[in-house]
Amino acid sequence: MTFPQIDRVSSWLWRPVEGREPTQAYALVDAARSESIYPKIMGAKTKSVCLHRGKMAEELAWVAPYLVQLQPEDSFTGWLLEHGWGKSRFVLVRSCVSFGELKRHFRTFLTVYDEDGKSCFFRFYDPRVLRVYLPTCNAAEIKTVFGPVESFAVEGEDSSVLLQLSRVGEKRQAEEVAVGSS
Repeated sequence: MTFPQIDRVSSWLWRPVEGREPTQAYALVDAARSESIYPKIMGAKTKSVCLHRGKMAEELAWVAPYLVQLQPEDSFTGWLLEHGWGKSRFVLVRSCVSFGELKRHFRTFLTVYDEDGKSCFFRFYDPRVLRVYLPTCNAAEIKTVFGPVESFAVEGEDSSVLLQLSRVGEKRQAEEVAVGSS
């Protein structure tokens, strides 16, 4: 990702929305997408947590999903945008709730069950999954998935596009934002 692209994505992350309280910016980061992610998260000065708990968090640390609070001038934020955009490594999140509340919300989606009751990991934090999954959701599912989230943003199939996914009432709204060349 080029610096103008990083600036455009950053502008989206921290833009004020008229009539709403200021939001915090977060990333759901998929450490399984690159072996460089886990050490970067562990070395970052920003708040982060593995979405798995206990022994599973220890065993899967290098390939687990992480919730990371982003800051505009933080070196981790710059690194993530520069090295992760276009590589399906994270989902951006805007929310007004606390880090802890957001962590609890996202942890509820890690496991899903198939028709036979067999449990499976749900990789909702993979932008390729989220942008395909959300359009299939009914109103109740949209309400549940979004919960305290104001909006999600993922790279489009074309990485020159940021796809903003928001909830408006009981419906999902998608808006494409051009961020530069792919």
